[in-house]
Amino acid sequence: MRITEYYIILGKEGFLNNHATTIQAVLCNIVGEVSPRGTAYVGLVLEALLRLFPSEGGKLLDSCGIADKFLEACANNYFGIDSCDPDRVIVIYMTAVARISLANPAFLQNKLPITLQAGTFGHSQLVDLFVKRFQVAGNGAHGLLFESLWGMLLISFYPPSHTITLTNSVLEKANEIFGAFVYLLKNVSRDGSNLLSYEVECDDDEENIERDSCAYDVLLQEQAARDKLHSSNFRHQLTEKLNGLGAALGNDDYGRFLSTLDSTILQPLQEMLAN
Repeated sequence: MRITEYYIILGKEGFLNNHATTIQAVLCNIVGEVSPRGTAYVGLVLEALLRLFPSEGGKLLDSCGIADKFLEACANNYFGIDSCDPDRVIVIYMTAVARISLANPAFLQNKLPITLQAGTFGHSQLVDLFVKRFQVAGNGAHGLLFESLWGMLLISFYPPSHTITLTNSVLEKANEIFGAFVYLLKNVSRDGSNLLSYEVECDDDEENIERDSCAYDVLLQEQAARDKLHSSNFRHQLTEKLNGLGAALGNDDYGRFLSTLDSTILQPLQEMLAN
């Protein structure tokens, strides 16, 4: 996985154009087939691919069925099905889904709902899962980056939006979602400098392997600067969405929507966006 990550970062467009089928083959054989520790390394490849090529990378993962694996794993986790992937694995998959969806807004429209024996996993359940796993996504040094990506995705579901089902789902959970937005506004620096790239800590075997960690850190910093979906835009996107929300809902519905927000959320939200 590290070798594949390095090839994507260093080879850029040339590598993707020449070896897309190789990336697909590698991931198809690994996603869902390794331990949570192994999936952490898969996350390195997913982040490198979707950070550099948000649209093309998402289509690559979708065309070979890997994106379907992500959503099916999310559905199993949501319903608590026996032997489902643990939360730390699901967070990696959900972050990939967020990146794919932000770059390709019609993606989720075509993928949901999924019907399982335990129930139907549709847009409402997906939004609920993003809300329920939000704090888990914040674990680790890269936690704010993952949470910001999730926040950006949830913002995109609010009207004006392309999917009425997703719009209804986020309107129903406005208190929980806007509570997460307030958390991000409080904790993410305006320039996004505290949004750290996803990394995996070395295990005992890797500690015995000599590698240039400084050069790797420089590569990650360069990639973070090129990230088209970098969450330093979170405040701007939230402000724009709120400005358009009133017109999209109409005065009466917008007033009712605001009345559903707890004052402990609405007041700090307004104050932080005004500054």
